[in-house]
Amino acid sequence: MTLLERLKLETGPAHERIETAMDLDRRIATRDGYRDLLIRFYGFHAAWEEAAGAAAPDRDFFERRCKTRLLARDLAALGLEEDEIIRLPQCDPLMPLHSSAAVLGSMYVVEGSTLGGAIIAREVERRLGLDAGTGCAYFRSYGRDIAAMWKQFGSVLLEASSPDTDDVVVATARETFGVMHDWLCEAP
Repeated sequence: MTLLERLKLETGPAHERIETAMDLDRRIATRDGYRDLLIRFYGFHAAWEEAAGAAAPDRDFFERRCKTRLLARDLAALGLEEDEIIRLPQCDPLMPLHSSAAVLGSMYVVEGSTLGGAIIAREVERRLGLDAGTGCAYFRSYGRDIAAMWKQFGSVLLEASSPDTDDVVVATARETFGVMHDWLCEAP
């Protein structure tokens, strides 16, 4: 079993849990609900990018996948001022990401949510009339390159796979799902 197969199998229940708890239909039914959802995503990504960036195995590879700037752009398009965005609450506590293996495990969750974001983007456009320029850049983050970006991430993950690190990758992915669930699905 490859590391990607193991991750899919061992994080499946956590993935289903967050998908059910997100209640996206309700959260993207109105502009206010959608803005509040983006605020929660911003709080997660801002904290996560800071923590993960310090131990990322390849800084350029990591930075191309950072989403905080896209979320800030969306929030500005939805009426928040720059100083309001900077002061938004950030996810705390965040799991420790002290090794490149831990960062890759956590990135599995973040990159996977980007795949789901393409589906969400279509719903946001249909329901709220927003596109990448008017408040939906985050969910359209990779545009047409979404499959290529996922494939590239999978290749990096598989190259890093080893008996010494795979358990850390999987454990951190499960923990990231838990933190993301608590942050996104619980009342602020």
